Amino acid sequence: MTVLRGPRRWAVWSAACALGVTGLLVSGATAAQGQSPEDVCTNAHPNVGEAPRYTQNVEGDWPMSIPGDPGGQVHLYYESTFGYNCAVVTSNGGDTYLDVGIRTEGGTPQTAVEPSGRSTDPVLIPAEGVCVQVTAAAGERSVISGYSNCGS
Repeated sequence: MTVLRGPRRWAVWSAACALGVTGLLVSGATAAQGQSPEDVCTNAHPNVGEAPRYTQNVEGDWPMSIPGDPGGQVHLYYESTFGYNCAVVTSNGGDTYLDVGIRTEGGTPQTAVEPSGRSTDPVLIPAEGVCVQVTAAAGERSVISGYSNCGS
């Protein structure tokens, strides 16, 4: 995990966003509204009527911590029915700036930003058999994961 602060974090995001965006960003209920991050991902899935279930990633250290005050947690889930990964960031404390991005190896990022809140909207990306990388921020601190959650 790499921790980035201030202008360096924005340079990383700017470069990533300049590559374009793929995937699916879903607005709706967030963990701050009483749902667990896992339930937020499950309820936001485009095939929710077919009841896919997201499960916590078993590769790596998830949820991943974002240090600082208030800091946060990065949650990464996978559902094997349709092969989607889902990422959500939650604050460890009060309302704060939050963002999350997820991308496949060789792909472009899909992001969600919450200017002042306790949770981001879920970001879903199809990634069956492909590893994903997650970038997230809470307040002025951010983290970047290695590639993991290589769904199959």
